[in-house]
Amino acid sequence: MKRTSLHFASWLLTFSVLFYNTSAFAKQYEIDKPNEWVIHHNVKHPQKSDLEKVRDGTLYLLLDNQIYVPNRQKQQRYTRLAMKAINQSGVDYISQLSLDFDPSYESLILNSLTIIRNNERIDKLSSAKMSVIQGEPELANRIYNGSLSLNIIIDDMRSGDTLDYSYTITGSNPVYANKFSTRKTLNWSVPVVQQKMRVLWGKKTPLHINTINGATDIREASNKYGTDYSITLFEAPLLEQNSQTPTWYDPYTQVYFSEFDDWGQVVNWAHPLYQSAIETPNSIVDIAEGIKSNYTKTSDKIAAALRFSQDEIRYLGLEMGTNSHQPTPASETLSLRYGDCKDKTVLLISLLKAMDIEAFPALVDTEETKRLKELPPSASVFNHVIVTLKQNGKRYWLDPTVSYQRGTLEYLAQPDYGYALIIDDQNEAILTSMSQKPVHTNISVEDNFFIAEKASEPSRFETKYTYAEFEAINRRSNIASSGLNSVAKSYFEYYQGFLNGLSINEVMLTSEQEKTGKLVTRESYLISEFWEKTDEGYEADFYASEIQNSVYEPKQINRNDPLYFDYPNIINTTIKLHFSEKGWGFDNNKEEIDNAYFNLKTAVEFNDNVLKLSYDYYAKQDHIKAAQIDDYLAQRKKLISATHYSILKYAKASDTPQTAADVLDSFGYNWLKYILAGYILILIFFIADWRLESAKNIKFESSSFYAVSVSKFIMYSILTLGVFVNYWSYRNFKAIKERDNSSIMPIARGVFAFLWYYPLYKALAQHSQNQFNKNKIMPSWVAVILWLIVLASTFAYRMDEYATIVIYITPFLWLPLVSYIEQTDTSKEALHYNSHWRIRQYLISLAFAPLLFLGVLQEVNILPNAAIVKGDSLWPYQVHFLKRNRLTPENEDILYFYSDAVFDYREDGNGITENYIFSYYKNDDGQLESDLSHFKDIKEIEASYGKTKLDNTTIKVIKTDGSDFLLIVGRLNEQDKVLVEQINLRITSKKVIN
Repeated sequence: MKRTSLHFASWLLTFSVLFYNTSAFAKQYEIDKPNEWVIHHNVKHPQKSDLEKVRDGTLYLLLDNQIYVPNRQKQQRYTRLAMKAINQSGVDYISQLSLDFDPSYESLILNSLTIIRNNERIDKLSSAKMSVIQGEPELANRIYNGSLSLNIIIDDMRSGDTLDYSYTITGSNPVYANKFSTRKTLNWSVPVVQQKMRVLWGKKTPLHINTINGATDIREASNKYGTDYSITLFEAPLLEQNSQTPTWYDPYTQVYFSEFDDWGQVVNWAHPLYQSAIETPNSIVDIAEGIKSNYTKTSDKIAAALRFSQDEIRYLGLEMGTNSHQPTPASETLSLRYGDCKDKTVLLISLLKAMDIEAFPALVDTEETKRLKELPPSASVFNHVIVTLKQNGKRYWLDPTVSYQRGTLEYLAQPDYGYALIIDDQNEAILTSMSQKPVHTNISVEDNFFIAEKASEPSRFETKYTYAEFEAINRRSNIASSGLNSVAKSYFEYYQGFLNGLSINEVMLTSEQEKTGKLVTRESYLISEFWEKTDEGYEADFYASEIQNSVYEPKQINRNDPLYFDYPNIINTTIKLHFSEKGWGFDNNKEEIDNAYFNLKTAVEFNDNVLKLSYDYYAKQDHIKAAQIDDYLAQRKKLISATHYSILKYAKASDTPQTAADVLDSFGYNWLKYILAGYILILIFFIADWRLESAKNIKFESSSFYAVSVSKFIMYSILTLGVFVNYWSYRNFKAIKERDNSSIMPIARGVFAFLWYYPLYKALAQHSQNQFNKNKIMPSWVAVILWLIVLASTFAYRMDEYATIVIYITPFLWLPLVSYIEQTDTSKEALHYNSHWRIRQYLISLAFAPLLFLGVLQEVNILPNAAIVKGDSLWPYQVHFLKRNRLTPENEDILYFYSDAVFDYREDGNGITENYIFSYYKNDDGQLESDLSHFKDIKEIEASYGKTKLDNTTIKVIKTDGSDFLLIVGRLNEQDKVLVEQINLRITSKKVIN
């Protein structure tokens, strides 16, 4: 019986609440026409808008915002939008609306809801489905504001329709004490045909109007309601912002309307709100006394009070109505054990007050940050509040909403939100800069590699990370939410990305440094594949990855907006290599890269068989200007090179893997004789077998032409490097000559098939006309276009860098002719006979296939190219070989390169970088001979150009000390002249500088 009663009571309570809420929701909006102060505007159509920039399938035809601020009555905000759905995506986007309002002080009137279709208006107020639901847009951030949303589902919406709707919201948050402020963005990244902005000012106090990032025409007039300020824009220019910009950067033009005269009025508005909530009842005093009993130093008391407000009071905001800005009394927050930023701020100030420590609220904006200084005074520009105080002459900024913060006051991470407005009515009300010079290292990395004596043995890798300030806070939060095992797994997976054969040696450990608030993590791994095999032996690379990741490459290099740069950011990385094997040696070295963006100091020290690499980095600014991007990227390239270190372990000759070139070298130059002899034998067999078959003089009466299947034509043409196209043309012209008893020369037409493409088409078209009374091949204009492409491809074939591509493309240009002839063979006897693959054809295809393959390898620069190539076309492993062997400078890119070797670029090569010229070759003993000279050390060059494109050009480089060396480069496409010009240009420029 009791259970039944409880169930009934519970059901009754639930029903009552639902009924009440449903009834309440139902009364929260009305449908009525706009008030008489509203001005109606006609919807205009675009004249020059770039519809390609439309997103979500929606073109905005009208954005109309009108605000009436009477002297005594409630504010009214009228909004009207006209949006055209240009496709189905637009229909999905605009056919459901949500109009948000706060029922505690606002009322909503839906003025109109219309679809415009074919210039006719269809009223949807009666057919659309409407319901009021709980809004709570910030629920994910644990903020409840009690807002409602009128959800409107529009029926019968079609692509091409325009949705035109308007509504009025009456009322404003009473927490602002009837002080008015608003702002409007005037340009967009998507097309907006017409914008209207209007403020009807009915109050006696002055209204301050400011524009940011540009100016706009603001018209002023008077009417019975007061002063009428209006802005009209038609097809305003679009403004697209680059990615990765600082949070404070906003390039869009904005207009601000504010009743506040100065920041002092904002302080006068906020001061009573906070003073009424700051209190020291017994519950507050008891907490304060507990802190005082545990700490004697004032700074420690401050840190303890901050930690209490951070850790003991969970973050939760109940911001209904005036609670959006009115703090909850400190004792109530303490009792509830939850609160938002203003509640936690008030509690912290109350705790400090109970310990006779003066502190104040400080209003900030976490998005505008340092841009706040440019904005006009207003209470609505702030979205966060923190605590500020002075201790021993230094100002501190304390954020009680930050969790997992540790350390004494001296080491506390202090937020930098740009500027803050301190709520202190005893001092001048100005925006105070929060910027402080960074002194503490954010991340300190110490990597230790214990390298085994033998390359086959596993090496041990131990890494220690020390996180400070916000880096420590973020790591603690990550560990607390994900768990230490999950975090350790993610770290392990990260290292697996570049350490082969990695396994966990010891589980991750963490420790805390209470004074400094630093978090320390330790990891230990085994690396079974520590070394990477190279031609010379074994190599290992090391990187200061945390520093490299901080100086990142932007996604958009060509940009108009600044690039975000992590600041403050101080990182120290130490890499120690402990060698078990004796005999290692390294030169000690120190370098520094200093520029406007960052400073990097590097040091290499070798002592007691331990190599220590030290990298100390700090950032200098929080953004990179758009005009500085190129210089920043150049400096970044220097940093990437400076934070990378390679070591090489030489192996025994028997242990070094042989490359294909090494295998060929083992045969000496006899391999060329073997290959040549093989080609001659295949060619002799091919000709003999072909002549024997030709002697049979097999003819097919049913076929007027040389019919062959399309598949064989394509494959055989490619595998014979295009020769079969000539043979096929010869055979068809021979058939035409025999049929028509003409005097043409089939052999000549076969050899120069590219010239006789169109005449062959005409002959086949005439045959089609005679046989079928129509042209079944292709229109004449198409044939002319294909013929021109054939001629162009033949010309391109003469340019060696496109030869292989032409070989692949050419057969497809002949397919209309091949296909027609295939169809004319009615008995298919000739087609089957000619399409059959003979042994000689297999052999000749196999013989030519390696040449085709080698051509591809040359054109993609895997094998030495016949022409001089630009450095950016070289493969990374090729560049790595040049830099590893000190053949080119480590920190410069290769501009031009040529290798005279047949198969292996390591045998020979030369070229230039921006400041150096280099040349190398292998001598008879297999050792590299090289010369790397700065252009300032070059006196002049003497060029002896090859007479044909098969001949090489020799460039004699004469140095200022009288010595010289040679560059051997290809003649192809006259790139040798380009190289000579580039060398002379750099020699001259260096002389001018010197």
